Amino acid sequence: MKFLLIFYGLVISIASKGDGYQVFDENGKKGIKNELGQVIIPASFDALGWSDGNFSVVGQTTGYRLNEKWGLINLKKEFVTPAEFEWMAYGNGEYVVAKKRLNAVSIKTGCLNLRGEIKIPFLYDGIEVNGLRAIVFNLVGSRYDFGLIDLENRVLIPLIHKRIFSLGTLRYAAENRDGKIALFSEDGKQVTDPTIDSLSGFDRGFFIVYKNGLRGLMNREGELKEPIQYSDIVILADGKVKLKLPGEWHFLDQQNKLIKKILADSLEAVSQKRNIIFLGGKCGLLDEQQKILVPIQWDNLQELSPEIFLAKAKGKYGIVKVDGSYVIPINYDSINKTEDGFRAYKKASGWQLLNKIGATLTDKFYDAIHSYNGATWVANYRGYAGVLSASGKEVVHCVFDSIGDRTNSFLAVKFKGQFGIIDYQENWKLAPQAFPIRLANDNRYLQIEKSNSFLKDMSGSIIYFTQYPVRFEKDYWVEEQNGKEKAITYDGMPFQVMEHQAQANTLISSRKNEFRLQEGFMGARIDGKFGFVDAFGKLAIANRYDSISNFQEGLAPVKLIGLWGFINTSDQLVIQPNYESVTPFINGLSIAKRKAMVGVINKMGKPIISLKYQAIKRQANGKFLLGSNGLWGLASADGKVLIEPRFKFLEEVTDRYLLVCQSAKWGLLTTEGIDIIPMVYDKLSYDAANNQYIGMIKSQWKSFIAD
Repeated sequence: MKFLLIFYGLVISIASKGDGYQVFDENGKKGIKNELGQVIIPASFDALGWSDGNFSVVGQTTGYRLNEKWGLINLKKEFVTPAEFEWMAYGNGEYVVAKKRLNAVSIKTGCLNLRGEIKIPFLYDGIEVNGLRAIVFNLVGSRYDFGLIDLENRVLIPLIHKRIFSLGTLRYAAENRDGKIALFSEDGKQVTDPTIDSLSGFDRGFFIVYKNGLRGLMNREGELKEPIQYSDIVILADGKVKLKLPGEWHFLDQQNKLIKKILADSLEAVSQKRNIIFLGGKCGLLDEQQKILVPIQWDNLQELSPEIFLAKAKGKYGIVKVDGSYVIPINYDSINKTEDGFRAYKKASGWQLLNKIGATLTDKFYDAIHSYNGATWVANYRGYAGVLSASGKEVVHCVFDSIGDRTNSFLAVKFKGQFGIIDYQENWKLAPQAFPIRLANDNRYLQIEKSNSFLKDMSGSIIYFTQYPVRFEKDYWVEEQNGKEKAITYDGMPFQVMEHQAQANTLISSRKNEFRLQEGFMGARIDGKFGFVDAFGKLAIANRYDSISNFQEGLAPVKLIGLWGFINTSDQLVIQPNYESVTPFINGLSIAKRKAMVGVINKMGKPIISLKYQAIKRQANGKFLLGSNGLWGLASADGKVLIEPRFKFLEEVTDRYLLVCQSAKWGLLTTEGIDIIPMVYDKLSYDAANNQYIGMIKSQWKSFIAD
């Protein structure tokens, strides 16, 4: 059997050889010989066979071409039809599809039998013969309308569909203008509603049917052998079929009462008590009642704000609202949210700026748009740099080698290999010269030469010079000299930071955060030993310790002879150095380590939690996670052990309830260890916004068993 597809002017034909017959060429004309080499049809034709380039003899008949027109001829040298067709190809059974010019502007497609009788009149723009049926289409305006007819030209499925394709010989799939597919019998009876999203190609006797992220299994006759309820279906090389149901997600209250159950591969919580649902390789959005808000049709969704999402489909990106409408169509290769809208990229064109409602701001595509400073963007166009306003206007033309620092009034630029400063009207404030430029503010710039850097005002007068690296702050700049920092005003004077304590704290905390001023003391390293200075930098506790940490609750950790203890503000050892490590006191308790085991001590050095654990983590509410051999337990804020380590995962989600995992199963306990939600879930999480728990049960693969 042969198969012919005519679609939008594209013709694909698979035909047999000439059943022992072959075309021969003589003086530029074509004829036919049999397998014995005898001439059956003399070489009198421009071409023999079919318009698609294939040659076959069907029922002793084939096509011929004379004077750029086609007709049918049999092996008795009889012309079955005159050469009056623009195009001709074998279709199916005893049918031939042909194109005929009806007038100067119209060419239509019809169907002949091998006797030359017109079976389907020349009314269509394309025909695909399929058994005793034909899929036909017409061009209406700028779109094609598909339908199904029999070979007597009786309409079985009206020509109103986006496309129609055959599922074997008994079923046809028709896609409507909304992209949804319904199934029809060969007699044109609709057997399903138009709710199917797509179908896979025919594979080892089956089609995979897709609907709302789920999949079903259909045979060649169009019968649904497995309902559309699976998250995945795999047809193996040996013809066996594996099916997998989605996971079950249970929404539970704190008494383990089932609120709702849905099927999904995974859920991702977003704002407004919503969830992104992933199902069968697609995703959508559920509202707070877990009803579908955005259809499950996207390859990916990412929340940008409560009302808009970055959506991906078929490798392209766009922006969709929660009502399913588009802010930006799905035709970009990349989209980034900005303060005022979006940056969008197309590989074939470049970058654009769009506003919050998706309207294009820039009047052309750029090679790059980057480095937003709150007011302007740096843009590159055809290898040159310029500046765009937030509204997308090119305020500095793309004629520069590069754009450097920007202030409210000026830009540092590189132009034809030299460096200068311009304003936003492209007037030169500093004409191009050989040395790189950094802008400090509207009044100062740094000129970087080989050995020194010079701080200058906008008239070019030198204010200060240095050989060290610098960084710019709002009110001063910092010179980094051999690991030390020197603050200097923009007038070149030392910056007096000690006049105000807030300024002192700012500068102190900027010094690598090794120590901070706390409870009137700040750690200091002097001559390789550690002590404490007061807020004015005066040594308050002698530098006699190997290491220290900050004061907290009147005590500071100190290290002597390799071990840690605590001193008070009078430099008295109140807890002897007996520990390999300690933490500062919080609520009167410190986590301490001795002989590789960890516990909790009070301010008198007494163990509140025995030093027998491998790890202890203080929680935000003051309680302690206790760890041993990769398992976790819990202690109260005052050191009472509530649960010994026995869980692979343990998290306190409220003051009373604990999420726990043991042997890969999850459940909920009280802090007293009482089961609330049994440990039957493959994952359990707490939804704080709705004060509920979400438990997931994974599904397993199963095999399809044929009838």
